[in-house]
Amino acid sequence: NRVKETEVLEGGYKDLGFDVVRIQLEIVEKDSESCMVRSTIEYEGDEKLSDVVSHVNVKPLEMMAEIIGNHLCQNKSTL
Repeated sequence: NRVKETEVLEGGYKDLGFDVVRIQLEIVEKDSESCMVRSTIEYEGDEKLSDVVSHVNVKPLEMMAEIIGNHLCQNKSTL
């Protein structure tokens, strides 16, 4: 398994008022042809942000992973 963890320093969720936003991606190899990406978002912020919390998600990362996976599958023979 490979794990990548990053902390958002500016923009995005930080602009919404969160103090700390960490994103973790874990890539789990299923076999030589496929893998699974497990993602986690960790955040800290004021209680006033409870309405905003429902908008915090990994959908943009999910879409990006799917696009990259499709591109790699289509171009596998040229890699």
